[in-house]
Amino acid sequence: MKIDLVAFDSFGIKSMCTRVETKDITVTIDPGIAVETGSFPLPDDEKIRLIIEYEEAIRKSCEISDVIVITHYHYDHHMPVADEKMYGDKILLIKDPLRYINKSQRWRASEFLDLVEGMAKEIKIADRQSIKFGDTKLDFSRPLWHGVENSKLGYVLMLAIEEEEKMLFSSDISGPIIEEYASMIIEEKPDILILDGPPTYILGYIMSYKNLARAISNIEKIVGKIDGKVILDHHLMRDYRYRDLLKIVYDKVAELEKEVLSAAEAKGEAPMVLKGVKKYGTTKWESWNPITREKLKKMLER
Repeated sequence: MKIDLVAFDSFGIKSMCTRVETKDITVTIDPGIAVETGSFPLPDDEKIRLIIEYEEAIRKSCEISDVIVITHYHYDHHMPVADEKMYGDKILLIKDPLRYINKSQRWRASEFLDLVEGMAKEIKIADRQSIKFGDTKLDFSRPLWHGVENSKLGYVLMLAIEEEEKMLFSSDISGPIIEEYASMIIEEKPDILILDGPPTYILGYIMSYKNLARAISNIEKIVGKIDGKVILDHHLMRDYRYRDLLKIVYDKVAELEKEVLSAAEAKGEAPMVLKGVKKYGTTKWESWNPITREKLKKMLER
């Protein structure tokens, strides 16, 4: 199994696009892209340059793939364009556009399907499905909350691809915040886990400190229980404080001598959010304190 981390937040754009190649099939997961948040420490012209660069990389990934997976209908996870090279003669495995979906994603799903119908080779609803291509198996979860329970952001699908190895793609479960989702990941025993991480850049506004504490505890549990490599990226890499806010996790990783990397680090580069701070300075947060275990306990008590 070969895994290409095509476009991720640690590269400087909102995305989680991943390509998986086995001897049977090539799959591109979530070919979407969006401009980074306002607090991301890059000037606007640099953000746009990166969008152009990685949109082209995503398009090329889709062109050489047999299967395109859409885990949900946010624009950083699917590209709503009528592009014959991207979608023509491809099998599309998609989140159910009508069930377990919020209003905005239902509209986006309808828009997307109008564009690709008649272009794609086949379009299948993937929720709860196990689909085989030769010796390669794709297992999709039931619809999972996008973040916290009863989230207004709707639902996503988690995906495991297994050949001789197993890759698990979390999609947007924001940490995970929900303890059951951490248990699901541990039970899968992935050789490679691609995890989206908590959206700390909206901490105290949309994300509560309680839910950050839950996410930290769950990620610590995951890295302690699974032996596979972990790519921790997406939402988390929008915040240059991430190593201090997840100090407990990174301390655990060091203690266990395991490997938890951003997508950029997996490619031998520093995350763009840290490069940006070094070159352009801080934006939203000027000072902060690491979250220690004692501080985590107090957060949960409150």
